[in-house]
Amino acid sequence: MSPSALALVLGFAATLTASACGGGDGDGSVDAASLDGETVDGGADAPTDAADVVTCPDPDACVWLDGYLAEVLGKLTGVEPAAPGVTISRRATAAERSAARQYLFDELTRLGLAPTLHDYGSGKNVVVHLPSTTGSTMPRIVVGAHFDGVMAGPAAADNGTGTAIVVVAARYLGSRPTRDRAIDLVLFDQEEAGLIGSTAYALKLRDEMTAVDSVHAFDMISFDGDGDGAIELWKPHADLEALYRAHAGPRNIPVTVNPTFAGSDHESFASRGFVTVGVCEEFAGGDSNPNYHRATDTFANVQLAYTARMTRFLLAILEDRSLD
Repeated sequence: MSPSALALVLGFAATLTASACGGGDGDGSVDAASLDGETVDGGADAPTDAADVVTCPDPDACVWLDGYLAEVLGKLTGVEPAAPGVTISRRATAAERSAARQYLFDELTRLGLAPTLHDYGSGKNVVVHLPSTTGSTMPRIVVGAHFDGVMAGPAAADNGTGTAIVVVAARYLGSRPTRDRAIDLVLFDQEEAGLIGSTAYALKLRDEMTAVDSVHAFDMISFDGDGDGAIELWKPHADLEALYRAHAGPRNIPVTVNPTFAGSDHESFASRGFVTVGVCEEFAGGDSNPNYHRATDTFANVQLAYTARMTRFLLAILEDRSLD
């Protein structure tokens, strides 16, 4: 979430720890390239854990989800090493973003996916393209979150949570037997510097005249101080608001809407005419993580039960949207 966005925050974060378990065609501009001077090897030597081949009948029955979500978030925030000898404590400087990018690239490769890099000059987005399994040429879905953070601290809530959700989505959606629509899962660089990575990706889609069904951007899904289990939608297209509400009702998830908030990656797409929604905890609504942009934005101050519940909700929506 960009520095210009002002949070209204209440309460204190509850702590939940979860035990970690195991864990197409490329569409970016680079298959294996330098990450700010470091070489990407794609994690080719990393074994695939037995748990990684376990498929889920649906998001609610996904037994690996909670542990894997915690594992990815923990590695992004220094709770455990991201790789031998590599601990990511922040994701703000070029070197820190490079280390985070390397971890994400390697982890997505380890899951049997084919990540690529979208190099736009000052940074690089990490992209996984999941093709349609049915040969359909319907417009694709774009799912994204920014992986960079502020200098103040580990940036667990903002936006380790959104990043971890997209990695979980890549693992889940990549295992589905049927996808009518292709899906781009994009981890955006340099959101905190002014939505730079997502703007570059939006321009890429526009300039290449890529047919896009919808863009779903996740940012800071970490906290529910009043316990109402709500989700907030930013500038939702009417079609997407209806889709989110249709899934929220049976799950007893209250939905709040802010039709003007522009301080996150969804704005890069909404302002260019894409069918878009930004998804967050109640940031503009006044029930948001009090550790936002502080040194205390740590793994321990993320309410993982809330994040996991919202992840299942979002996976159900994305899978629904991917089917004709």
